[in-house]
Parts: sequence; structure tokens; C-alpha cells
Amino acid sequence: MDEDEKQMLSEARARLSNTKGKKAKRKAREKQLAEVRRVASLQKRRELKVAGIDNRNWNGKRNGIDYNAEIPFERRPPPGFYDVVGESLLIGEQPYKFPTTIEEIEGERRVDTEACLRKQGIERNKIAQRKDAPSTILYANKLNDLESVRKRPKINLATPRISDYELHYIATFGLQYLSHGFSSF
Repeated sequence: MDEDEKQMLSEARARLSNTKGKKAKRKAREKQLAEVRRVASLQKRRELKVAGIDNRNWNGKRNGIDYNAEIPFERRPPPGFYDVVGESLLIGEQPYKFPTTIEEIEGERRVDTEACLRKQGIERNKIAQRKDAPSTILYANKLNDLESVRKRPKINLATPRISDYELHYIATFGLQYLSHGFSSF
């Protein structure tokens, strides 16, 4: 194959492989450039970090404490010596004991104190019953007695509409009516 044929074949091969359009070529080129830019910036950051320079770009405002970069609420001790004379005196004494249970912190609950008082009242009643048995029996009988529990009120009937004389007249009239042979009214 001579030179012209080789050139013609390479052009044909290039035409066949060129199936992408202009836009696809541009997008691929931009994507490749962005990847190269990202790798370069990553390499630059790594080199700066190895050199001891930590230059991070923080977007936006810094609000509060950066817990990754600093120790929160750190109070550095003042430079110089610290007097420890008072500490040697406290070693022999018992330090303040912090409360460990909820009852020690909050104190006794009202429900618990009421239950304790109820138990004491029941115990007092039992002791009183043992000492004065006859009066407690009378008191228990009085509580169990139905008449003392429910006192019945007086019955208030309505005033009669018929007098005694009228009632006697109706009764005699009814007897006369029955004596004449009328069995039903």
C-alpha cells in the first residue's frame, strides 16, 4: 500500500469513529476539564496539609463552635505556679458527697409520705382496738346496724279529699245496692 491509500484509510477510519455531534464533544471536553481541575485542587490541598497549612474555605457565616477544630468551652490554666497548700489540708477530710439517688436529689415524694401516714394510722387503730375491745365492738355494731345507717323519714301523705262522713255514706250505699240483688255495678 502506498502513501495515498494509507492516508485515505485513516481518513475513512476517522470519519467512521466520528459519530458524536458537536454538543456531545463539547460536554465530554468540559467534563474532562472539570475532573482535571478537581484532581489538581485535591493535590494542592494535600500538599498544603503535609506542609502544615490547613486552609479550608468555609462557605457562609460561622455560627457557634466548630467542634472538629477546637475544644468546646476550654479554659486554659493561667501561666505560672499554682498554690496547693490548701489541698493538703482537705485530704484528711471527707469531700462533699453528691446525691446518687433520685430520692436524695428531689426529696421524699408526697405519695410515699401519705402511704406511710396511712400505715401508721392503721397500726394505731389496731393498738386501740386491742386495748379497748368492748367499745370497738359497739362502734363496729353501730356502723353495721341498718337502722342507724339509713334512718327512714316520716311518711307524709296527702290530705284526704273525701271526709269520714262521705266515706261512711258510700259504704252503706254500696251495701244497699248489693242487697237488692245487683251483683255488678
